[in-house]
Amino acid sequence: MTKSSINIIPKPTSLKSSGSSFDLLSINGIYIENNSTDEKEIAEIFQNYLRPLKKLKIEHSTHDVKNKINISLNPKHNLKEESYKLKIDDEKSVTLKASSKSGLFYGFQSFRQLCDPDLEKKIKPNNTAIPSCDIIDTPSFSYRGMHLDVSRHFFDIEFVKTYIDMIALHKMNVFHWHLTDDNGWRIEIKKYPLLTEKSAWRVDRRHEPWKEQSPANPEEQATYGGFYTQEEIKDVVAYAKKRNIMIIPEIEMPGHTSEVFAAYPELSCNNKYIPVNPGSYWPNIDIFCAGNDAVFSFLRDVLEEVSLLFPGPYIHIGGDEAEKTNWEKCEKCQNRIKEKNLKNEHELQSWFIKEIEKFILSKNKKLIGWDEILEGGLAKSATVMSWRGFQGGIQSAKSGHDVIMCPVSHCYFDYYQSNPENAPAAAFGGMTTLKTVYSFDPIPKELNSNNSKHILGGQGNLWTEYVQTPKIAQYRVLPRMTALSEVLWSGPKKYTYEDFYLRLQDLQKRFDKLNWTYADGSFEVNINSVQDNQQSPVLVSLSSEHPGKPIYYTTNKDQPDQGSKIFYKNFPITKTTTIKAVIPKPDGTLSAVSKKTFYFHKAMGKTVNYITKYVKKYSGAGEQNLIDGLIGTTNHNDGYWQGWEKINMEILVDLQQSTKVNTIICGFLESHRSWIFLPEIVEISFSSDGERFINKKSYVLEDGEHYSDPNRKEVIFNELNQSARYILIKAVNKEICPNWHAGSGGKAWVFSDEIVIE
Repeated sequence: MTKSSINIIPKPTSLKSSGSSFDLLSINGIYIENNSTDEKEIAEIFQNYLRPLKKLKIEHSTHDVKNKINISLNPKHNLKEESYKLKIDDEKSVTLKASSKSGLFYGFQSFRQLCDPDLEKKIKPNNTAIPSCDIIDTPSFSYRGMHLDVSRHFFDIEFVKTYIDMIALHKMNVFHWHLTDDNGWRIEIKKYPLLTEKSAWRVDRRHEPWKEQSPANPEEQATYGGFYTQEEIKDVVAYAKKRNIMIIPEIEMPGHTSEVFAAYPELSCNNKYIPVNPGSYWPNIDIFCAGNDAVFSFLRDVLEEVSLLFPGPYIHIGGDEAEKTNWEKCEKCQNRIKEKNLKNEHELQSWFIKEIEKFILSKNKKLIGWDEILEGGLAKSATVMSWRGFQGGIQSAKSGHDVIMCPVSHCYFDYYQSNPENAPAAAFGGMTTLKTVYSFDPIPKELNSNNSKHILGGQGNLWTEYVQTPKIAQYRVLPRMTALSEVLWSGPKKYTYEDFYLRLQDLQKRFDKLNWTYADGSFEVNINSVQDNQQSPVLVSLSSEHPGKPIYYTTNKDQPDQGSKIFYKNFPITKTTTIKAVIPKPDGTLSAVSKKTFYFHKAMGKTVNYITKYVKKYSGAGEQNLIDGLIGTTNHNDGYWQGWEKINMEILVDLQQSTKVNTIICGFLESHRSWIFLPEIVEISFSSDGERFINKKSYVLEDGEHYSDPNRKEVIFNELNQSARYILIKAVNKEICPNWHAGSGGKAWVFSDEIVIE
């Protein structure tokens, strides 16, 4: 055995290998030092895991003994919570030490990964040798979580337990159980039986695309859904506890609650029955009435039962995407604003959350909410789950609040992780690759060492709009969960992606034995520029998620194949060039062609003045993004796009001197499922002084087919024959989503990647 064969994920803090091996068949018993219940429980895990090899008796001994598995739980080891020491001694013994039961459990997980994967199938492997090594290990973050939405699609107890097993293998310690939302209520509440009789079921529209599912007809039976009984929940809580996993239940409020009104319509502002929604429900205007005291009685009763079922310290109350349209119209809500001397509906939401917080605190629990709970003022003891980016987490940490980072850019596993055409099922949109997840750093650079202590860790989120089955759920999270687990345990940027990828190949053999479905990853070739300015020559870099696989590429517009050039190092280009590249897939075929054009044009290195500013979340490469010569893919999260929400894109390109212009090419994105539409009109005009503009030209666009695949569209103005220093470019936003769209009435986006001026 060599050190390179020890491929544990997450990678341990310290790992020393002797280069020799230890035969598991030489073990003839398990000794526990203190004869404690916790030691016995861990010993039984070893005992059951190794049963295909031999039956091992558990005994008490205060000394390490040769040819035994020696387990010691003792505060005198001076190890931090969750830390452990694991020593595989050459042909002598296995010794596991920790100062906490959780440390012993994680030590077993490392031991498990040293063993032949056949043991996962409970069969005797041909190879019974494991590498001799000395491991000292401790996690970087105390919160290492995974989320599962069971409202959009219900998952049975068997899969929930499998999901917990997946979390445990990765040394993660939190299961965030999203139990209620617009598409179904999933938890039995004894005091309100109609929640499981009516709110847990909806009409079955699985044969229709999620965002286009037709509403329920009055005479239709609601047959699709399900719920967990309180006895089932207790069983899952006990199952998770044995695996050192805390469960955080989420009961959504004040928004994402329309399913409740199928059972108790009097809790809404409109006092109207609403059938549980199949498919997308947006904007979700039907929320709890903040002016109705009965709402708070209902929620206190619900949370009372929830607090008794889940012994962990947290209850998640959601708080996200609370559309306040009905509050603005509701007499009771407006009276509440006046009664409590609140400024507006945002402060009403803050008041609502604080009222709930008082009750949660009375149950010796802490409140967690999505980062929208910042709006109108943050509840005193709240922990913030920052999903819309890093800013909510930064703001919260600076205010002294604990934060769990799960930004959509790195931690949303409902997004594609490879090219959509290679995926087995549709995803929510966008793409978050394995490599992107591995690059995640939960601690933003804006935080100093004092504020950063409030970043407890991070979490991967699996929303299930497009996840109908357990296999697709596994495919969505694996191996992205694996990458996230190493970031949170070993620490961000501690090891290279290439090192991680090598170890991942070994872990995936274990996934196979466990019959867990996982994605092969993205076979897209990343084509990037590596210099800091827009001056020629441009250095081109090619990379993929599969280190070691050759990248074949062309620069002459030919399709690449295995006879094309192989990429070894960055290469220069000095003129407008289209790069095409492929890599081999596991079955020997070549990937889809990745393509990027690098434009050399007259605006490169010049200036863009933003008359209307892009949204910070979609800022691309910043102020030079639209004139850096680089175009985006059809993924609006790829870092090349800038986005304008509900307002027109209006920019002024300053060429710095009078310049002859013949062609202007404007790149736009159309991605209906992400609420991104082509502009209605694109206008250009010219000026010599930046004040008086002449020769306005317009280009009218039409949307493609509804919900068509994402598409990049170029608007081209030819034969301009115009001299100018300044060029004014305006793209007219639809402002609101059209009537045919699931988000009808919601805010529409315009996205642009490059303005080519020739």
